[in-house]
Amino acid sequence: MIQRKLGVVFLLICCLSVSAASQARGAEPASVHEALDYSVIKKDLAVFQGVVDTTVRQNFQGPFPILGSTKGTYLLEYGAVFNLEVNLYQIRVISPFDLRPHTEKELNDAYNSMMKRIETLKESLIKVMGEHGPSLKQLKPDDNLAVVVHLFNVENEARHPCPSQIILKAKKSILSDYRENKFPLRELAKKIEITQF
Repeated sequence: MIQRKLGVVFLLICCLSVSAASQARGAEPASVHEALDYSVIKKDLAVFQGVVDTTVRQNFQGPFPILGSTKGTYLLEYGAVFNLEVNLYQIRVISPFDLRPHTEKELNDAYNSMMKRIETLKESLIKVMGEHGPSLKQLKPDDNLAVVVHLFNVENEARHPCPSQIILKAKKSILSDYRENKFPLRELAKKIEITQF
């Protein structure tokens, strides 16, 4: 009988401690959510999206350098992520009016030009992140700003190894330090993590 009562008391204590722990965990994100102003986040994301789109269009000529507009989102406990798809591989279009296959020279020239454009794109986006990233007011200093670039149709067209995605990522604190002139653009380029595959 006493063992049964002790067992019931033990179960009751366990249930109460689990319930209290889950309520404590649930309360923390709610306070974080309350501190965020999602209407401001939406406006800031839209401005940054526009800056990225304009930068790509100004730096790259040719048909459809950017395919669709840049899309951004805010991820709680991570930061802001922006996605865009670009067409940096420019080559003569094979059409019913010109059925000649691409020559080896055309393919090599198109590939080399694309690789130069990729470097220009990375430099441009690093500058955009440094100059406009700190304007994302709702990001905390430890939050990330990431720009994910998808390269359109590269694997099908280019006959050389080349990336299909480029990801640029940095903490907001690094971008804010650059904006406050604590270091130059070349140092910012070293501090931004770039992954391409």
